[in-house]
Amino acid sequence: MNYAEKVHKLLNENGGILTASLMRENNIPTVYLTRLTREGKLKRVARGVYISREGIYDELFMLQTRFPKIIFSYETALYLLNLTDKIPGNIHLTVNHKYKFNQNLENARIYYVNKEILNLGVIEKRTNAGNIVRLYSAERTLCDFIKNKSEVDPEVYINFLKAYPSYSDKDINELFNIAQKMDIVQQVQEIMELVYE
Repeated sequence: MNYAEKVHKLLNENGGILTASLMRENNIPTVYLTRLTREGKLKRVARGVYISREGIYDELFMLQTRFPKIIFSYETALYLLNLTDKIPGNIHLTVNHKYKFNQNLENARIYYVNKEILNLGVIEKRTNAGNIVRLYSAERTLCDFIKNKSEVDPEVYINFLKAYPSYSDKDINELFNIAQKMDIVQQVQEIMELVYE
């Protein structure tokens, strides 16, 4: 398989999106990105990120492609989990408290947490464009909302609490497992008792 065929295969596998790092991982010289851009077959949308004419611009996937360590959280996670009708005004994401972004992120609300709890409840889900991204589960999101109640939209919080009991993929054991590791078991228990009354 020549380089052009490899590039075409990667574009098909990644929803029409290519990155410089993906090219390097597949031993394809990144000069092909420049050539394809000059030929009008690719468009540069961010540093090291390119999209084909057939590709769909997927903001969440693009963001996670540029910053692989981010995890979508709070309102963005709820939206991806179909647990809210509200389209978040900002993209909510969580990273390790030591993580440094090499550029300013517009329209992003960034939460910094310790590495001990960073990966609790991480799942994968498809965006509306069909690309897989990493986000927090409903259980981790609920724990984040309870722990940081003063920082979240009260209406979204209340609606989420009302929706959780009928959520088909809920896992109460996992909720309390995450709550224990986040040291908020009592708060979660009190909220769950109110919700299930």
